[in-house]
Amino acid sequence: MEKYSEIIQVLLKKIGITTLKDAEAFISPSYDLHLHDPFLMKGMQEAATRTLQAVANNEKIAIYSDFDADGIPAGVILHNFFKRIKYDNFINYIPHRDKEGYGFHSEAVEQLHKDGVSLIITVDVGITAMETVERATELGVDVIITDHHEPKEQVPKAIAVLNPKQKDCNYPFDGLCGAGVAYKLVQAIILQARKSVETKQDVCLCFAHQPGATPPQKHTSCFVFNIAQLPKGWEKWLLDLVAIATVADMVPLVGENRVLVHWGLHVLHKSKRPGIQALCNKLRISQQLLDENDIGFSIGPRINAASRMGHPDDAFKLLSTESLEEAEDLASKLESLNNKRKGQVAAMVRKINSKVEAMQELGELPSVLVVGDPSWSPALVGLAAGSLADKLGKVVCVWGREGTGVLKGSCRSGDGTSVVETFEAAGNALLYFGGHSAAGGFAVSDEQVHTLGKALSDARESLETSTKPNNKEEVIADAELSLSKVNISTLKEFKLLAPFGIGNPKPVFAFKGVEVVSIRHFGKEQNHIEIFVKDPSGASRKASKFFATSESFSKAVKEGNTITLLANLEESSFAGRRTLELRIVDIV
Repeated sequence: MEKYSEIIQVLLKKIGITTLKDAEAFISPSYDLHLHDPFLMKGMQEAATRTLQAVANNEKIAIYSDFDADGIPAGVILHNFFKRIKYDNFINYIPHRDKEGYGFHSEAVEQLHKDGVSLIITVDVGITAMETVERATELGVDVIITDHHEPKEQVPKAIAVLNPKQKDCNYPFDGLCGAGVAYKLVQAIILQARKSVETKQDVCLCFAHQPGATPPQKHTSCFVFNIAQLPKGWEKWLLDLVAIATVADMVPLVGENRVLVHWGLHVLHKSKRPGIQALCNKLRISQQLLDENDIGFSIGPRINAASRMGHPDDAFKLLSTESLEEAEDLASKLESLNNKRKGQVAAMVRKINSKVEAMQELGELPSVLVVGDPSWSPALVGLAAGSLADKLGKVVCVWGREGTGVLKGSCRSGDGTSVVETFEAAGNALLYFGGHSAAGGFAVSDEQVHTLGKALSDARESLETSTKPNNKEEVIADAELSLSKVNISTLKEFKLLAPFGIGNPKPVFAFKGVEVVSIRHFGKEQNHIEIFVKDPSGASRKASKFFATSESFSKAVKEGNTITLLANLEESSFAGRRTLELRIVDIV
């Protein structure tokens, strides 16, 4: 461990790493040593074999993916794979968020069947779609489910179900995102194809098609042979998509995910994918310096903007096109949609804030805030709920009406209360719901939406939990740092621990005894804050936080105050310039 600085050793110990071997594996993960055999995943053998049979028989395959920044890259992974082996008898299908809604739908299966599809591979969706898989079976369409969401007690009776979270699955890591599972399927198909060609297994049907031909001729037009002949390691070029999906879907950046994102960022830096190049040019960020922050705050939101504000196909085409001209047009379109999305969410938040102020004046602000409007898009309400939950320090639920006529909403927890536990305690107040502790989604009837706020507030107050109202978890610094140490050299050292995310959060540094020299609010809504601080040695820095005011911290910040600033170190590469920033976590 002596090869690393004292502060890096401290930070490694905080995440349980105390030996040089473990530190090396964490800081420099090996693609060959630290990824797991895809065939350890339950159902993988069946999935790979059925896909190869479909390819060998020239069956029409449909790749059915979710419409978010996990499902879309996952769909492109399989699209790129089939294109690479020159197999064109497939289509990508992405349901429309507003017109069809989330999920694997029977209506879509019926249409795909009419279009001649005999095998559907889902990505990032389908683990609870029992009825849809049954309908596909009735129609004679085989289904391979690849997903990562929580399964129910029973899983669909598909040809194969790939989900490391399912019962009796012995795969060593269950935290993959949807694109991660799709990538493991591609790995398995390639390995199985090589084995089939080497051992002349029956799955390589070209043997049956050309009896008596010599071995080279047997494989002349065989797609299975094309797969087997892919350059070793070709699939690594798909890791840029895996990295985007893994970061954007906010799954834990530990274990195998850390390996995939580590190498995925390397691929992103030199990716020839026109969509990535066009998006970086449009956003004025350096492709060679892309990191998890750029994915989380720039790339991911623009992929999601396609389905939130338009059609998910635009994001799919951006990532799959081979034309730089088309990619530039699509990048501009997604940027425009994202700006439109920001404007609509801001208008939504303003309207909710006015309602909150009225409630506060009357002393009627409930423990769970439920607000909505039939004109609001359910695709955007989660973004509004998230910004308000942090600001108000409580559970906030926002609803709207989707194109199918159903009232749907999203909840975010700003006080540590479990959203799903609150849903469960509300009995029959909701038509259905899902999610986890910090966030969830729901559907509610037109009749019950008017009493939903009281139902959820009563449910929350009935919960026996150790988390008290408006009592956020205390932020504890990982290490103390002086302002004079805030430089690119220090940042470079800390980035050894990147990529950061859930399960591996950015280190929080405490800057003690610094004086607040000035305060500035910025942004169109003046809803971001920037403070300028200096320490007794005279060293000074600016620090900022988005969607925060002077009152947003444990200690209200005022000019002239001496404070302890808790902040992350972040690097910005806007317009090709590398700058170092302090991002405020809290002020105490």
